[in-house]
Amino acid sequence: MEELFALQQQLAEIQETSTKYRLSDRIIIDLIEKLVKEYDLKVYHSTDGQSLVTPNQLSKEIHQLILSNKRVAVNQLPDILGIGFDKIEGQIEKDSNGWDVVRMQDEMMSHDYILNVCEEINEDLQQKSIISLQEIMQKYALPMQFVQKYVLQQVGTIIQGVLNEDKLTTVTYLEIITAKLCGILRATLSPVSFIKLNKDLEIQNSQKICEQLLITKQLDGKIISGQYVSSRFIQSQEAQVKSFFQQNSYVEYDKLYQQFFIQKPKEYLKQMFKDNVIFLDTCGFSRDALISKQDQIQELLINEGHTNLQEILPVILSDQDIETLFSLMQLNNCEYANFMIYNKTFLDKLALAFKDKIIESIYQNPQKLIEQQQNQDDTVQDIQASAGGFANKKNKKQQQPQKKKQQNKQELFTNKEITDLLTQKKLVEYNDCVDELFQFLQPRLSTLYEQIKIELFESKKSASSQVIQEIQKKIEDMALGLMITQRSLQKIQQDCHEVNTKVLVDNCLFGYRLLVENLVVITCKKYNIQLPQNLFADPNHPSVVNGQINFGLQKSGRVFLNKVALGEAILFLPKEQQKALKDTMELYTKKSLDILSQHTFFDVFNLKVQLDKKNDRNLLLFIKHHCKEYIKQRQNEIFDENVFNQIILAMSTDLGLYFVGNYDQQFYSALKQIVYELQSDKQIKTILNNIIHSINQQLEITAEAKELLELLKLL
Repeated sequence: MEELFALQQQLAEIQETSTKYRLSDRIIIDLIEKLVKEYDLKVYHSTDGQSLVTPNQLSKEIHQLILSNKRVAVNQLPDILGIGFDKIEGQIEKDSNGWDVVRMQDEMMSHDYILNVCEEINEDLQQKSIISLQEIMQKYALPMQFVQKYVLQQVGTIIQGVLNEDKLTTVTYLEIITAKLCGILRATLSPVSFIKLNKDLEIQNSQKICEQLLITKQLDGKIISGQYVSSRFIQSQEAQVKSFFQQNSYVEYDKLYQQFFIQKPKEYLKQMFKDNVIFLDTCGFSRDALISKQDQIQELLINEGHTNLQEILPVILSDQDIETLFSLMQLNNCEYANFMIYNKTFLDKLALAFKDKIIESIYQNPQKLIEQQQNQDDTVQDIQASAGGFANKKNKKQQQPQKKKQQNKQELFTNKEITDLLTQKKLVEYNDCVDELFQFLQPRLSTLYEQIKIELFESKKSASSQVIQEIQKKIEDMALGLMITQRSLQKIQQDCHEVNTKVLVDNCLFGYRLLVENLVVITCKKYNIQLPQNLFADPNHPSVVNGQINFGLQKSGRVFLNKVALGEAILFLPKEQQKALKDTMELYTKKSLDILSQHTFFDVFNLKVQLDKKNDRNLLLFIKHHCKEYIKQRQNEIFDENVFNQIILAMSTDLGLYFVGNYDQQFYSALKQIVYELQSDKQIKTILNNIIHSINQQLEITAEAKELLELLKLL
């Protein structure tokens, strides 16, 4: 060590000499390295490499920095001292126990700093009377563990206050709050919640303080379900319950429990009102009031014919409560559903208002109003039994269509029709036509309908033979058109592989459906079978009008509402016809066009359908003649799209093709592709192209157009 001191002294003397005797940086670095190696000298290099520092000096600088700044982040020391973080961290771990500092996670702070914080907290406490530990943590950015270990140790010394759970309060704070709370509770005339008191007074232990006040007899009352209830309130409880029950005719269990703090409401009411209380799900109801309401309802039924229980009984009653009260009422000659009560006499009067409408409906639609009559005598008996309220004894297979029929008869008139007629005759107000009224009227209308039908049609057991012949001729024409269409589609599918025939097939299948619908109608006419009226489509509905299909240029529209309704109608037919139509519908569902190839199908319905060359030729000539006449009549509109469609139709007949369809734009687009595929005449193709171009350009009729018109006459 003496040699080391001698060298250090020599180094100092050299440094104090003039410049010509000073050592270079390189020599100094070599000397330091030699000292480090031979004499175990420990030094730290700065981060910029320009300086060195011994561990003792680094420790002194860190300690001095903390004392001067009072609170320093450890991760900031490398930037301040210019020494690496690992060396600083190691020095702190080694020497910090001997310093007058505290480390909190990644921060170092002096004891003076902690005492200053405690003094500031004390000043705030004396001003506010209460400070939460959370507030201290947020203000000084200190964790709870640190606050508990260092700050709370000063409570009672530097911090002049008391720790109350998670808050610091002054010594007099609890006395002030206790006095204030005692005054509030003494003055209250109704139960008060401790949650509300905690919020208003900004405290958390109002219930605990109240318990102490009750023990010391400073308060006279009870704590019930988190609320303070004064003795004066308990004393006036009975008078308030009686008054409320007499004024409103009921009292809710929840009200007794929550507002009057009665733990067993039903027992309390039973003891107070004896037999004059009816116990419902939600409340106790006055029996005397029920008798009064019953008289009021009976008077309304006599004078107005109907009433709503929800409007008469208190609004607080639940649906089940109203049902219970109605079951206890002794009301006669009435119908009830969904809180609506109707006088039976009133309902019968409303039903009779539809008598003329029913008669008119029967005369206008006789084919829809004749029931299945395989045995006519049984049918009349069934109708009479239905009108008289007797059940028919049939097996399950017979009961199923009958059940459907009865359900459908409840819709002889729509709710809107019922509303319009009754309001027109001023039998009810529009607002009175609710669902319950329709529910009670529909069965009465069905019964009235049966009675009128017996009177009007008992002697008319067969349908008109002339009507049957007309329908049968129409069906035969439809079947013939469908057979030619089927042959045409087969030809196209063989010769025109590139053409998409989906729209043609779909229209043809829809034609099969119309054929089946007409077969159902004619079978019902022949066998006097009544079908439920709600199975039929409205002939004036847009979907029916727009869904018509041409058969030989004569249109035929839908008869039944939809495929489901058609399937239900087929179930009413005799077994042989029913089976044939079921097979047809199966092929229709599978999109098969093979049904008309089965000649047994025509035999079942006695149809005379024979596709021969004569019938084929006559039909195609008729179509072409019709198209040419249409073109001549509208020759000045030659570029109109409808005229162009007629030209396409005429050209397809020249090719021996016929199609069932509604002839919309999509349909003609398909035909156009077929004509292009099968027509070899270049002149015809040129004409078609010119027409398409002219329609697109909306050109006026010119000399060229007139020449084109002459060419079209050659078709």
